[in-house]
Amino acid sequence: MKNYLLFLICLFSFNSSFAQNAIEFNIHHKLGADDFALNTPAVNNLGNDFSLSRLQYYVSEIAIIHDGGMETLIPNTWLLVNAADVLTTVDLGSYAINQVEGVSFHIGVGPDYNHLDPSTYASDHPLAPQLPSMHWGWASGYRFVCLEGLSGPALNQSAELHALGDAVYYKTNLSLSATPDNNVISIDIIGDYIRTLEDLDVSSGIFYHGEYPETRKLLTNFRDFVFSTMTTTGTSNLYQINQMDIFPNPSTDGTATLVISAETNFTGELAIFDAFGRKIQELNTITNDTPVELKLASSGLYFVSLMKNGQMLMTKQFVVK
Repeated sequence: MKNYLLFLICLFSFNSSFAQNAIEFNIHHKLGADDFALNTPAVNNLGNDFSLSRLQYYVSEIAIIHDGGMETLIPNTWLLVNAADVLTTVDLGSYAINQVEGVSFHIGVGPDYNHLDPSTYASDHPLAPQLPSMHWGWASGYRFVCLEGLSGPALNQSAELHALGDAVYYKTNLSLSATPDNNVISIDIIGDYIRTLEDLDVSSGIFYHGEYPETRKLLTNFRDFVFSTMTTTGTSNLYQINQMDIFPNPSTDGTATLVISAETNFTGELAIFDAFGRKIQELNTITNDTPVELKLASSGLYFVSLMKNGQMLMTKQFVVK
């Protein structure tokens, strides 16, 4: 009897420590350091000029990593994201989550739903028929990303990439730190859409609808380069960090330069994690006026996090080929 009572007390204490908190997921749409706006001239890493008149994509299978590595999948949630909205905000519901350590999601629609009849959904459902269309047909499924605009030195060449296909349903993983503020945990990520066209030559236009190397590269860019994280503690970037850049990225020899842009003098630390979330390096006394040399011996995907007093401020993906 005593053991049973002790079990109940421990169970109650465990559940009490994981209060229900509302989870808010925010995507801040950017072109570099500026807010995204349609038909705004930009330049990719190859020096190619482009502007976007449409950028829509699906986000699905959102999972929250929290409280010591636990994973909570957000069920039956699909987002049809429109970059022209500048900010996409979604209430994911309330969960027994106290400390968020990361978030993962896929770009596109998973194979179990990709080839179903879109007309069976209510008109306000993200998977229902859309105008302009986000569906290619039952056999091929949904368009995961629709990117349209102009490119070339005079911005007079058509640039269109419609990417789809079960084989390119890629998963993005981001490390971050977020805690409750009035029982709301805000998960804020940045989508930098200059990087959608990373290493894609659009100097003379580009036009691919379907499953091609170019559309696969677009989805690879979404997975590896487009998204990064920012401070998510209920205040907006306490340390006024504008941007953290790593170049070259990807790196062919494991070396790169990291530069921090801040509105005021900043001193912090860097933590580097591997693709499994294991911390492999720490660098102290990082400032916004001194470039940092990164060096990693092995190829792979890494997460470079800017820290201050144990708080994760911003994370960038770094790829070593």
